[in-house]
Amino acid sequence: MVTNAEGGSKMPKAQINSLRAYYQKTALINGEMADPATWARFLAIREKITKGMDAFVHQHPDVPSVLMKSHLHTLMAEHFEPVIFDENPFFFEMGLREAASWGLSDLCPAGYVRAHREKAIHREHPILLRLEEIANRVYDMDTLGLCQAQNTFDGDHHTLGYTDLFRLGVKGLAEKAEAAAAGFTGDEAAFCQAAAESCRALIRIAGKFGEKAARLLEQAKTDNARKYLRMMAETASRVPARPPQTFLEGLSMLLFTREAVATLEGIGISQLGHVDRLLGPLYENDVAQGRLTREEAAELIDIWMLHTDIKFDLENTSWPETSTCIQLGGCDENGDPVYNAVTRLFIEEHHRLKLVNPKLNCRYNAQSPAAYLETAGKAILAGHNNFVLINDAVILQGLMNSGVGEADARLYVSGGCQETMIEGCGHTEGVAFYASMPRVMDLFLRPEKDSAAFVPVFEKADSFEDFERQFLAAMDHFFSIVIDQRNMRQHLVRDALVCPLFSATQKGCIESGRDYTCGGARYNFSTISLTGLGTVADSLFAIKKLVYEDKACTMQEMRSALEANWKGWEQLRQRALSLPKYGHNKPEADELANDFLRRLAARLSRRKNERGGMHIPSLFVYYHFESFARVLRATPDGRHDFDLISPGAAPSQLQSIRDVTEPVKSMQRIDFTACGGGSCVLDVKLPLSNHMTPALFASFIQACGAYGCPTLQPNVVSQEELLDARVHPEKHRQLIVRICGLSAYFVALTPTVQEEIIARNLYEG
Repeated sequence: MVTNAEGGSKMPKAQINSLRAYYQKTALINGEMADPATWARFLAIREKITKGMDAFVHQHPDVPSVLMKSHLHTLMAEHFEPVIFDENPFFFEMGLREAASWGLSDLCPAGYVRAHREKAIHREHPILLRLEEIANRVYDMDTLGLCQAQNTFDGDHHTLGYTDLFRLGVKGLAEKAEAAAAGFTGDEAAFCQAAAESCRALIRIAGKFGEKAARLLEQAKTDNARKYLRMMAETASRVPARPPQTFLEGLSMLLFTREAVATLEGIGISQLGHVDRLLGPLYENDVAQGRLTREEAAELIDIWMLHTDIKFDLENTSWPETSTCIQLGGCDENGDPVYNAVTRLFIEEHHRLKLVNPKLNCRYNAQSPAAYLETAGKAILAGHNNFVLINDAVILQGLMNSGVGEADARLYVSGGCQETMIEGCGHTEGVAFYASMPRVMDLFLRPEKDSAAFVPVFEKADSFEDFERQFLAAMDHFFSIVIDQRNMRQHLVRDALVCPLFSATQKGCIESGRDYTCGGARYNFSTISLTGLGTVADSLFAIKKLVYEDKACTMQEMRSALEANWKGWEQLRQRALSLPKYGHNKPEADELANDFLRRLAARLSRRKNERGGMHIPSLFVYYHFESFARVLRATPDGRHDFDLISPGAAPSQLQSIRDVTEPVKSMQRIDFTACGGGSCVLDVKLPLSNHMTPALFASFIQACGAYGCPTLQPNVVSQEELLDARVHPEKHRQLIVRICGLSAYFVALTPTVQEEIIARNLYEG
């Protein structure tokens, strides 16, 4: 709630008001923009672009999809009308999307090529309907409920190659593509020509912003208006065409390319850049040359960060997903730690303005300065719950285990929520799909109608080892069906998904003459989000102990107890509940979980995606620990029908945990590098108190890293305040909580989500 921030530099009120006025007009109401005049203007521009594309396709019926897409970019650049905000030096809003969009949009004209090509593809390949039927059965939460995120290809979770953009500029990328085209023929030449045309369109878009700013400058009536318009006009004449030379140009490059490429390609660009690594040298040079003060840099950062919360109307949105992140900390490509004045400014200004977005994704490692973690800790301990803390040791080694070069791995970022992305080297398809491991076990033990086609039915095992082997084989069978049908669907429709502009920023695409959707990038992973590790591991442990070792029940009796939702079997349930659980610092339970995860990850990594890359697992589950639970019946760990399952890498809530060191110490027994760089998230809810200092917090984070804890997602809250906020929301408008991969104002959430957050384990520090 930026309007109530205190201290620091003055509030950017004029910028806030201008942004809010525009985005209120472009908010959707019943599928249309709220302001009729704005909606009519948008429709008129879209119609011009559509008619231009219809004419182009009519004249060139056999044109490759990449050249169709690049011509679309040329038309969008020609017809869009730049939106310029008051007293704001940044240019980024093309007016071709609704407010609450980070690139994915059913309204934006960027969808023309996909819509045009998919019609023909469905006519040419009727098998697509059958593949979609299979997918519907697997994903349908009213029936099988085995998966979430039913998509042919993950159109979200992208990051631009910002490092190359800062090194070459868009003009340099265009020239690189043009030179490569001369050495290719056929489809490869067409791709490179398309990449060059799209780059030129992007440069033209910036030029139109600069031209409009120059015209407005002539009419400006105040010194402030002239100041910001002059900044925009001068900056847009240089970036993104050329590499940025100043701090302002660097900020402009990041925001403009993110927003414009998302609009042109119709994909989710979820990462605004590794800001302190990229901007730190520009800031230091500006200060040294006397061009910039710390206060001026803080003002620029404030304005730069404002728009996301306003676009998505966070104060009135019950699920405010923005998929908009910045990366901080970690290391550079040489392995040297990243922490500088820009790091501090972003964290401190984000906290001062009480922003929720952009999401603050903070990398750390053993070499990270204590001052860095203390700066983050000061904000976190004050209840600024917008951070994730990502352990480089886990992600870097995992990526290298998956074949990523060390220098490339060091530049990883995370976006959307915390999904790992290799900056400028391809698309890791951060959520190919979410899979419910407990639901596979549920159907393995107790099949439902038609489920055996997807999950084989358990019959008999003479030992736990045999049971676990059969269960892993059932998991393998399930994944093979889902992956095979996704691969076939992707192969058939990939021609409709091409993105030559985005691809131009990814290493390997220009060199190979192939779009990233066709496997042209250096790395081509797909990430499968495994949900319910704690629940499935605890269930395996319960079967091992109760059925095979202690002989407390037969397998048939266990099935009967589950079928009855434990009614009439309370004594057996209590035995299941009292067993050691994963995440409670119980070696036997943790080691079983590790063995299961390691073996499952190895099976998944052997399966190739349609682009030729490997599948890597993650333990990032968004909020699907709740949605999957809606169809999940009782499980052998003692859980009842439809109770929540364990989130991410965290333990379940079947046993309470008061000491945060218990789950942290458990992490040392889990080899999260087996996930190949996939995000593995441990949520911790800590009390808002005075005894934890930033210095102690920094030591705690480094201890988490030493224990091999993967990505830590802290929620520092007062339980009393949460409870009072439900009764007196007007008193707690600025109370920010971390839900899963996003943060929100607590009072804007639905009562169900509020209750789930209140009920989470509250660890003692």
